[in-house]
Amino acid sequence: MLTILSYGMGVESSAILAKWLLIPSSRPCPLEDLIVITAQTGDEYKDTQRDVEAHILPLLRKHRIRYVQVARAGHLESDGITVLSDTREPEALWIQGSYKLSDELRSAGTVPQYGGVSHACSLKFKAWVIETWISLNLTQPVCHAFGYNADEEKRVAKSDAATLKRVAFGFNADEQKRIVRASTYDSASRQSFYPLLEWGWSRQDCTDYLEQCFGVTWRKSACVACPFNALKEDGVQRQREHPDQVADAMMLEHLSLSLNPRGTLYRNQSLIQITSQSGNIAAMESFHRMLRDAEWAVYRVRRIYQAAKDASGRPKPDTKGVAYRAVEPITEKSPQSTAHERLMLLSAPTHEVVEARGITYLYARRCGPTYPTREEFLVALPAFVATKARYGLEWFEEKWEASQGCLFPLDQAA
Repeated sequence: MLTILSYGMGVESSAILAKWLLIPSSRPCPLEDLIVITAQTGDEYKDTQRDVEAHILPLLRKHRIRYVQVARAGHLESDGITVLSDTREPEALWIQGSYKLSDELRSAGTVPQYGGVSHACSLKFKAWVIETWISLNLTQPVCHAFGYNADEEKRVAKSDAATLKRVAFGFNADEQKRIVRASTYDSASRQSFYPLLEWGWSRQDCTDYLEQCFGVTWRKSACVACPFNALKEDGVQRQREHPDQVADAMMLEHLSLSLNPRGTLYRNQSLIQITSQSGNIAAMESFHRMLRDAEWAVYRVRRIYQAAKDASGRPKPDTKGVAYRAVEPITEKSPQSTAHERLMLLSAPTHEVVEARGITYLYARRCGPTYPTREEFLVALPAFVATKARYGLEWFEEKWEASQGCLFPLDQAA
């Protein structure tokens, strides 16, 4: 049967692929029946590209393994996917992608969310892309292998629920709970397959095997602006090696903080703070240079908050509210200093001026202590963010007008 490995380029999936190619008895199928596929988000650390090109791609060429690299083509699913490479002689890792995750985040003025029930960015920029390629290119039954890491169990459940195929997962032997959970999605047309469990390999076993094979300590596959990538000392050191990429991530966070003072990349602190405190001077200089070189504008930011509701439509007490946001540039693009001058010229005696993390906010109104409530402020920021409201400005304006006095029925959009 045809076998597909979703190759995430990290520790587990690289260990699976290396063992399959180096040890014939470990293979789940003849190598001519193996397809390796990677979904490129466009924001992977460059050391991942270095190591994969140096150690994995030569093995793929040697064994003439079909290696497919795909990426999301645009914001909407109707934009489809881009096939970056489809060859049995891969020479390059196309980590630049096509439509990047950072393109979407920059336009929206946000960072990946660490709350919620799923890693939405991975589902959108990886899982959906790979499943789309499979549905467009393969009709025969397949075994589909995933190299999930230890912090990705919710992604596993999402993929399992959506995939009606026999699937091989890159769980290691210490992840019994994840294995049991994933197995609940098995069906007559889909049976789970766990190479690392069969081998009895932990994550450390995978790391040791890759070091034995290639003489390098394989690093976690991750986007630079990933809130799930814990920044321990090795993570901070990795950032020092990639100052320009870290500066790009800090720019995303700066945009997010400009539109939401609570919008840090990490739950308890900002990437900008971490980078500064770690003494990453090169990244800080690159970040400040990007701020100086960018075109800026003054934006109007408004939010309407309502209480979260249960299935019957009743407010849920002691629960975080639901927010609807509208973001609009209200001045032409200009240099940073000019934008700040224009911001202060727009200041009125009724505005509350708030300074936080080097960003000036002019608040016209603040949120109240109970729902429903709303807020509005002006702020200057690099003019990458598009005019945006979740259901369109017309819908938002109608709700905003209805919210005068904050005593209003805010219905869900159809």
